[in-house]
Amino acid sequence: MGKKEAFTYDFVLKDLNKDYHSSYGRIGFTDDGYEVFIVTDDYMLSDIPHFHYRKKEKGKKMSFHTCIRLDKAEYYHHTGNEDVLSDTQKENLMKFLQKLGRNIRYQNNWEYMLFSWNHENNYKMVVDEDLEMPNYTKLTSKSESGN
Repeated sequence: MGKKEAFTYDFVLKDLNKDYHSSYGRIGFTDDGYEVFIVTDDYMLSDIPHFHYRKKEKGKKMSFHTCIRLDKAEYYHHTGNEDVLSDTQKENLMKFLQKLGRNIRYQNNWEYMLFSWNHENNYKMVVDEDLEMPNYTKLTSKSESGN
């Protein structure tokens, strides 16, 4: 049996570049083919609740990957997750989050994502499941927002 790799950003990025992996909870895909998901145990690497937004094709490395905060319209960039959404991507993300997704117990993908964050072993950094969805069409990086 091989040595177990430490749970680090590098480990997560390596895992996410595989065609099949188990370290995340998929919320779904936007109309333009970008995947939205929560990483399992992400609280171990960060104290900021966030989701991932990426473009990944089977057999290829990710061509686009970024992280976005759940609590405000702000990127949460860290190594390997530094892409910036275009205006069209922002609009498609908002449409995706507002529509009914694959889990019909929730009114929309936003509610499902909040539930997923809290139940994908991120229990040490729980978010309010009634959190109002930020307007991600106004998505900025920290330096842009002056914080």
